[in-house]
Amino acid sequence: MFKLKPKAFTFDTGGTILDWHTGFKKGWEKIKTGYGLNIDSTKLANLQRRKSLDIITTQKGSSLVNFDYAHQIAVQEICKENQIEIKNEDKAYLHSKVPTQLKVWDDFLKPFNALKLNNLCVSFTLLSNKLVFTNSKANSINWDLIISCETIGIYKPNLDAYLRTAELLQLKPSECCMVACHSFDLNAAQEAGFNTIFVKRPLEWGNNTKIKVDGEYNFVIDSFEEIITHIK
Repeated sequence: MFKLKPKAFTFDTGGTILDWHTGFKKGWEKIKTGYGLNIDSTKLANLQRRKSLDIITTQKGSSLVNFDYAHQIAVQEICKENQIEIKNEDKAYLHSKVPTQLKVWDDFLKPFNALKLNNLCVSFTLLSNKLVFTNSKANSINWDLIISCETIGIYKPNLDAYLRTAELLQLKPSECCMVACHSFDLNAAQEAGFNTIFVKRPLEWGNNTKIKVDGEYNFVIDSFEEIITHIK
């Protein structure tokens, strides 16, 4: 429960809102078919996500890279490690085109639009500006504001990213609520003073997704439809 109703809801976007797995898998399937390769598209889709996410969330200092570059490095490493020989233009398709064509989860838009009627709803995302703008527009997600880690120059789960976001919203951290399907994100947000909502995404990593709620949050929900109930 909330002690006081938050004034802003900040949403993780890749994974929580956008289905990256299906998009990445389709991309690798296209390469598999085009080249007649014997590869596991599900495995490579998840590997691309895991590698790129690790690059983004473990970086420190001033030499920061965005998610577009992280995807590029991930695809290059996957091809090298698995001896997959494809043209550079097809690698670019996997790391630059595919991530801009992700679909929103089916349970999101209706409750999101209802929530937005009386609440500030913000995309607070690790995704690059290019990825969050392109995918949000394509899926008719009309944010009140987009705050990307690329823009503020601090990447989650660095606590300063959450504190800076609250500052930009001219709110106290306790007046904000982080909504995500990843405990690493929510635990850092909680440490920074945010309220937290864990959204279960049973298919985020495909059919073999293992959901791990690694923390105690204000709410743990099975779908976005439950958000409206709890906010009331």
